[in-house]
Amino acid sequence: MLTISQFADRCGLSPSALRFYERKGLLLPTGRRANGYRAYAPGQVEEARSISSLRAAGIPIAAIREFLRLSGRAREAMLATWQQEMTARLLSLEIADQYLRGVSSSQLPMHLEHWKERSVLVWYPATAPEGPLAFRADVAARKRELARRRVPVLTSGYVRTLDLRDGELHGEVGFRIRPGRRLPPGARRQDVPPTVFATLECTARDEKAAHRVFRFLHGLGFRPGELHLERYLPGAPDRYLLMMAVRRIQPSGCGGERPR
Repeated sequence: MLTISQFADRCGLSPSALRFYERKGLLLPTGRRANGYRAYAPGQVEEARSISSLRAAGIPIAAIREFLRLSGRAREAMLATWQQEMTARLLSLEIADQYLRGVSSSQLPMHLEHWKERSVLVWYPATAPEGPLAFRADVAARKRELARRRVPVLTSGYVRTLDLRDGELHGEVGFRIRPGRRLPPGARRQDVPPTVFATLECTARDEKAAHRVFRFLHGLGFRPGELHLERYLPGAPDRYLLMMAVRRIQPSGCGGERPR
């Protein structure tokens, strides 16, 4: 058995860090010595180092506590989630760096929006006569419905146009809610990992907005991801926010272009 000083030295940690881990329920001493002091087993060294490493990676205490209670595939799934979130954080920093280096005050008002946490989009089918911002009434109606069901939405409504048939638009209207909420009846769920969007506020009849976003991203060394959204803006009946998820351009040899 090791004293707390010996164990701390063995792990490369401080005794105060070990006491903190104990208070948070992450790593408990194996027992107590005859004098009442904490005692640790050599077999706990790896666990202590793992906790320290997860903390250094920015994993919250509560998440580490849950991770330590799991085993097997459940642990692997949690690690995979953290890896996805870390990838998204690193991408957001890379995009922000390129944005600051590449944008100037004289350029178009292109901006970045970062969904830092995993989110859920709930989608409802919608149809409307062809026209600018055609699904505005559907957005308002579905938002009222969610309010009646006491499902708080994080932002105003999103729209995706999927088809045009016989002068009628077919698509979906959706809302961003927090994970863990029960899915409302008739809604389709879409789980969204942490994501960075390039955004551009557009007029209802701006037909070249998407092309300008493509060019903007390519100029920074990125490309649009699969998730494209139009967010209807409160108090702006003739404008919407075009949102495109951002991905890296793959280097040559990986099936894509080389960043500038």
